[in-house]
Amino acid sequence: MSNINDFEFNNAGWNKERWDLNYKGEDKDMVIPEELIAKAEGEFTVAISAENSNEIESISIPKNVPNVWLGTLYGARALNKITVDPENPYLKDVDGVLYTKDGKKLIKAPCQKTGKYTVPEGVEELEAFAFQNSHCDEITLPDSLKKIGTGAFQYSEMKKMIVPKGITEIEDGVFSDCRKLEEFEFLGNVKIHYMYMDMDPEMEERISGEGFTKPAECYLLACLKTYPNIDKCRRKFIAAAKRGKREKILEYLLSTAPERTAEKGTFEIEVLEDGSAEIKSYQGEESVIEIPGEIDGKQITAIGAGAFQGNEYVEKVIVPEGVTWIKNNAFQGCISLEEAVLPESCTAIGSSVFEDCKALKKADLPKGVLVLARKVFKNCRSLEKLDIPAGVIKIDDQALYYCERLMDITLPEGLIYLGKECLYACGFNYGPVLPGEWGYSKRKFAIPASVTQIDDGGEGIFAAYAKAQELFGVFEYKLILQVKKGSVAHRYAAKKKIRFELV
Repeated sequence: MSNINDFEFNNAGWNKERWDLNYKGEDKDMVIPEELIAKAEGEFTVAISAENSNEIESISIPKNVPNVWLGTLYGARALNKITVDPENPYLKDVDGVLYTKDGKKLIKAPCQKTGKYTVPEGVEELEAFAFQNSHCDEITLPDSLKKIGTGAFQYSEMKKMIVPKGITEIEDGVFSDCRKLEEFEFLGNVKIHYMYMDMDPEMEERISGEGFTKPAECYLLACLKTYPNIDKCRRKFIAAAKRGKREKILEYLLSTAPERTAEKGTFEIEVLEDGSAEIKSYQGEESVIEIPGEIDGKQITAIGAGAFQGNEYVEKVIVPEGVTWIKNNAFQGCISLEEAVLPESCTAIGSSVFEDCKALKKADLPKGVLVLARKVFKNCRSLEKLDIPAGVIKIDDQALYYCERLMDITLPEGLIYLGKECLYACGFNYGPVLPGEWGYSKRKFAIPASVTQIDDGGEGIFAAYAKAQELFGVFEYKLILQVKKGSVAHRYAAKKKIRFELV
């Protein structure tokens, strides 16, 4: 059992309203000494922390603690019980859960409480982080509840949550990283105070699963039902739902979309010196765009720079035979584009042509293409297959940067140049460990001996696999390079300490 010498107790405020209680003992049952707390006077809050907070299993609070702030102990993962001296006029415990004496505020439910927990009727407020790291499957909230504090359910394992009508405003972080939620509903019209001034791109990433925080789909769906910019962002969110395979969100976004008739789009062209023409721009909302091979009697031979850039509606584009050049940024940021059909006549595809086409799954490159231009497929996070033509001699900077679903790719013999970060975070060198594979994976990847230049700028050609840092304390690469002895690739692998085998 802890004793008075295990604690430090110091006034932390000029007005003596806060006292810091730091537990330095090794006992897992923290018993706060009444005589220690007696040093403080008047109205004050005891801020409790512990150096072994994740090992604390119980906390006993004496009768002279008027108010507490549990500091590090809000997230104490081993905590299973909090008890309060029955003579304490300010605080009480009910079945190991800490409340104010009047029962109007729930301060902390221990993380190790499991099963179903019902917050009693009469409770009006949940303290910040009250159920942080909770192991409860289901938490029932009372109709009397009026306020839920920041991070109250952060990292909890609950599967079901219904927020009563009395909650009219809530902070965005209340349900952050509740990834096991299967059922969620706001009974009232809740205003959510989001943590970002510009929440739209963050919400898009949460829906797609690409964001730092990964809320459950049912919670995101509840948020979208009152989201202030839903109509402005609908197309972006639809594309994100497809990428993230959020079927319920996708169904909701499509079913609530205003009815519209997509009229046939219009093309603006520019006549070239040889009498042919290039597409300068497109105006329209068609989901399938079949670019005509001839407009106003002029054969279309090029797609102009930025011609379709930022179009939110196109899902499939068919470029006609006869087009030889697709210029820079032609389809950049077409968030709904899933398939691009390119003609064999095309021999040049410019920089960033498909950059940020995050829904793009298929784009068959014509055989005559010699260069994968800079950023051409950057952030095409849904691209699952890409056959690189045999004649390609250069893969330029960031050409396939963050094509995280591109698991299989073969570099052609005859390839000469690999640009800065050109294959960084492609699926074969980035992402989760595959079933049946160990540690940080052992996927093999061949670099032809014909490669004579590798630009190691930026973060390098391949992504260091962060999971290895967690497992082994070092960064590692998620691949074994197959290289020819003495080749540039062999020297690169040795320099970067990437596992390799000689072929």
